[in-house]
Amino acid sequence: QISAGERELQESRAQLQSAEAELAKGEAELAANRAQLEAGQAAYDSALAEYEASAAEGESSAASLDAAADELEARLAQMAPDDPGRADLEAQIAALRAQAQGIRDQLAAAKAELDKQGTELSAGWAALAQGEARLEASRQQIAAGWQQVEAGEAQLAQSRRQLANARAEAAAGKAELDSAQRQLASGWAEYYDGLAAYERERDDALEKLDGAERELDDAQAEIDDIERPDVFVLDRTKNYGAQSYTNDSERIDAIASVFPLFFFIVAALVALTTMTRMVDDERSLIGTYKALGYSTLQISAKYLVYAASASGIGAVIGIAFMSQLLPWVIPEAYGIVYKVPQRPFPLPIEPGPATAALALGVGCTLIATLAACVSSLRETPAALMQPKAPKVGKRILLERIGPLWRRITFSWKVTLRNIFRYKRRFLMTVIGIAGCTGLLVTGFGVRDAISDIIDIQYTDLVHHDVVVGLAEGSTQGEVDDVVTYLQGTGGAGECVIADTQNVVLRDASGEGDDHAVQLLCPEDLAAYGDIRTLRDRVSHEEIPFEGDSVILTEKLATILGVGPGDTFRLYEPNAVGNVTDAGTEVTLTGVTENYIQSYVFMGPEAYERVFGEAPSFDTIYTTMDEDPDLRTEVGKHLQAMDDVDTVVFEDEMIDTYSTMLRSVDLVMIVLIVSAAALAFVVLYNLANINISERVREIASLKVLGFTRREVDAYVFREIILIVIGGALVGLVLGYFFEAYVVVTAEVDAAMFGRTVHALSYVYSFALTMAFCALVLLAMAPKLRKIDMVESLKSVE
Repeated sequence: QISAGERELQESRAQLQSAEAELAKGEAELAANRAQLEAGQAAYDSALAEYEASAAEGESSAASLDAAADELEARLAQMAPDDPGRADLEAQIAALRAQAQGIRDQLAAAKAELDKQGTELSAGWAALAQGEARLEASRQQIAAGWQQVEAGEAQLAQSRRQLANARAEAAAGKAELDSAQRQLASGWAEYYDGLAAYERERDDALEKLDGAERELDDAQAEIDDIERPDVFVLDRTKNYGAQSYTNDSERIDAIASVFPLFFFIVAALVALTTMTRMVDDERSLIGTYKALGYSTLQISAKYLVYAASASGIGAVIGIAFMSQLLPWVIPEAYGIVYKVPQRPFPLPIEPGPATAALALGVGCTLIATLAACVSSLRETPAALMQPKAPKVGKRILLERIGPLWRRITFSWKVTLRNIFRYKRRFLMTVIGIAGCTGLLVTGFGVRDAISDIIDIQYTDLVHHDVVVGLAEGSTQGEVDDVVTYLQGTGGAGECVIADTQNVVLRDASGEGDDHAVQLLCPEDLAAYGDIRTLRDRVSHEEIPFEGDSVILTEKLATILGVGPGDTFRLYEPNAVGNVTDAGTEVTLTGVTENYIQSYVFMGPEAYERVFGEAPSFDTIYTTMDEDPDLRTEVGKHLQAMDDVDTVVFEDEMIDTYSTMLRSVDLVMIVLIVSAAALAFVVLYNLANINISERVREIASLKVLGFTRREVDAYVFREIILIVIGGALVGLVLGYFFEAYVVVTAEVDAAMFGRTVHALSYVYSFALTMAFCALVLLAMAPKLRKIDMVESLKSVE
């Protein structure tokens, strides 16, 4: 069958090759026909162009002859019937008409000849297209034939492989059968030999079994004599992760007690300003109510109900929204340390905090509203029914500086006076904008504080990138074996050996909280200085690391409340991390900058003094080439060694921390959005009230010919100045608030940076001014809609 298939494939290939030769011949003929048609088409196009030019010229000549004949006919019509020149004139007319007709006949004949050529060309092109279609069909048939040939060849190749496999399997089966027969014969021989040996050794085995049973009984007796072990019962407070999470939750509570302060203060000022304006607008109505005998409480109830409904609706919306947003953002941000699963939406609303927020929000608004009502209701009904007298202007400090005040333009004088004229409004805006800018500085500052620690920790402070931990009790020879391997890879740098162990620290009294940290004692202090920089965070001065030195990381020293020269207590924890002895009093010699984890750096002499024995160096620090293949190979080889417990590459930790720190951007976004909302509420309220109170003044400016831009500058200039002042105050306020938030939100496993970048202050100020610009752009149309005639009508 395979041979027959091969013969059929050869015949098919011969037929396809013959068809391809015929196809090539047809393509050559079509190419020749196409060339002839293209030449004929070019000649036809040229003749057609010449005909069109000749036709236009001939038609023009025939028209000229017809016009001349028409003139002669007109002259003929004017001649007398018996005029002797009449016959000549008629002959001339006939000759002209004949010439014109001859020209047209020639053009018609030329056109007919061109049409015939065009018809022939069209037929030629059609025939060419049919030929090309037939060739394309032939090509497809040939391609299909070749595909069938290739499929046949593949099938033949598969058949050959199957035949070869079948022959190989048959040979292998024969060999296995022969081997199985030999094994069977050998197995029977072994069986009979084993049976004979069993019968010979059975008695010895039974005797040994009895001896083993006696040994087991003795071992069980020894086990029964073992004293009961110590049992440790650890509650949740002894779990480092749970306790750390609890502490961080308390830190968030501390921030939450300060964070809403800005919003409540601004809410009270906005409510006071708005309701004061509302009460002033309805002075006449309030005076009428009071004259009719309504009490102060009854009149105030209208405004209190209005304020309570508005603030209540706003509080409910805020609780519903923020109770879903912030409980999602905060765990995301703390993903730098914890892996806490997110609860499914919608999140439950805590009744206690929600009720407190609702009560505080509505309460601030009602108190401010009541204050606004009481201040107006003190007046008599007659005074209330009259328009409120404008607030008396006072001289400001700049007016007392004569040379400066005289050089200020009228518009700027009015602006400066108005800024200090309405002190309540000025205070509301400054506090609101300061809070807005302060929140922005806090957001950007928190991002700076957290994002800086990775670069500083693993660039300026830590210079090694591989840590190899050996098993407890490793000998010096085992340590040397690991060092020899690392240095033999060609990619490792100098190896530094140190003793590392977990210890517990307390303050000097020994009554404070336990702080579990890692103690590190290098064998070669000079070499360790090359892979780890110990320096002061502020001055960047290196801290001496000598044999009797005891150095704490900055966060740990701050928690213990100690500095150079102070003492603290150091304990060796048991297997579960509890303190079981009285500890040792240790004198601190230095505090070093550090951001990730907390450490105690101790010299060999100090180690022997504290623990009473020499350190056992079981941890190796070194650097490694950045080649990923080399790192992978080294990591696998080290983990396969019996005396190696752990292998840590610092770049993996850096990537992990960097990924986690991205969640801090969520906190920054929340702060920016909160600041934008705060700025919008304050500025919109200020601009709206400012325009409403000065409608007549603005209308007067328009009547006096002030342009739109001048009116906008006249009204918005003081808002911009107040915003600038509030933003500058906010930059200072944000510095302290950011410092409070960073220290309070700091997790136990890390110390955040203490520096706010200069660009963060610039961004905060720029965003505040951008919010201001957006509000002013939104209020500009209100200025343009002020009607000069209606606004200037008498209020009486």
